[in-house]
Amino acid sequence: MDSPVIDDIDRALLDELRIDARISWRELGDRVGLGSTATADRVRRLVDLGVVTRFTAVIDPASLGIGLRAIVDLGLSSGTDPKQFEQRMAECPEVQAAFHVTGPLDYMLVLACADVATLDQLLRGWKRDDGVRESNTRLLLTEIDMGAGRQTD
Repeated sequence: MDSPVIDDIDRALLDELRIDARISWRELGDRVGLGSTATADRVRRLVDLGVVTRFTAVIDPASLGIGLRAIVDLGLSSGTDPKQFEQRMAECPEVQAAFHVTGPLDYMLVLACADVATLDQLLRGWKRDDGVRESNTRLLLTEIDMGAGRQTD
């Protein structure tokens, strides 16, 4: 499949939408040098082309009582059904994102847990019940605001 043709204005729109997907067409257009109608048309085109696949909200985990975030790499035991494992991860509310990856382990998960005890319970359960043979956990300390370096006029 060919890559969609996007220009510098489309790239600027995408940059702004990454920062705030709820921005008005008018303000978004002002930031990239278009009118609101042309801006809306451009964004709809990017959606239709599949460049923009969804608009989402960023939620502060601490406001929901989530005190710990982690990246966990998991290796499955031989004979474990990957589809069944993936279904279990999809059903687990603490799993925020999951990726099948290359390298020595099979999956990388982004977790949001109430505390260390919850993380421990998850890892022990996956090893006991879901065919996980090995795990490597990194705690996320501080999230870096990727919009902080953006120039504003």
